[in-house]
Amino acid sequence: MQRQTVQMPTILVIENDAGNRILAERILSMSGYRYLSAQNGRDALELLEHHPVDLILTDLSMPVLDGFSMAQQIRAMPRFAHIPIVALTAHAYEPERQKALRMGCTDVLVKPYRPKDLLAIIERHLAGASHA
Repeated sequence: MQRQTVQMPTILVIENDAGNRILAERILSMSGYRYLSAQNGRDALELLEHHPVDLILTDLSMPVLDGFSMAQQIRAMPRFAHIPIVALTAHAYEPERQKALRMGCTDVLVKPYRPKDLLAIIERHLAGASHA
């Protein structure tokens, strides 16, 4: 009897702050997720062109291309429009949350977050999605 290997989802982490990026990567790695990383929205869009991902975690305030604009651009591309985008932000203000959702983010998680909260939001958004 052959054993079937289940491939864990791949998550794209976009964060210009190295400490926050490493924290997210460690949480994902320890939970068995595969991940790709980018420091800004422009680099993330380039990665997305060459690597399939199942979910995106993005900071909103970044140089070059911020998370708001990046989410809007992803939603404009039909082949990526289905990918859940979770905004990670230190700004807990309702106007910023509403703007993130308007620009194409699926959900918002306020930093600092607990690892279990990050994993719960990821699992919730991957629950209905199929991944290769």
